[in-house]
Amino acid sequence: MDQNAEMVRLEELVDKLLSKYTQLQADYQAIEEMLQERDMECAELKRNIENLSDEQATVSNRVASLLDRITQWESEQNGETVSAGQEEENPQGFAVQGESEGNFG
Repeated sequence: MDQNAEMVRLEELVDKLLSKYTQLQADYQAIEEMLQERDMECAELKRNIENLSDEQATVSNRVASLLDRITQWESEQNGETVSAGQEEENPQGFAVQGESEGNFG
């Protein structure tokens, strides 16, 4: 009878080990899936960062260009003598010469 009790104990132990092993495999699969999802999310976020960096560079270049144009315009205004018939005043108070620049971008 002692052997039978030992055998039952061994069977229970093996069953318990197999059950835990199966649970560990399921946990491992779930963690693998989460890792893949996180990797995909990380790749998407990297693409977003890259796109935003490109967009920021574009905006920065456009702002720099506008600032250069304003600086150039100010230099021209400070260096020129205003003639009576060459310039007209627009409603905002900016001097407008014969040609207007409507292209800002």
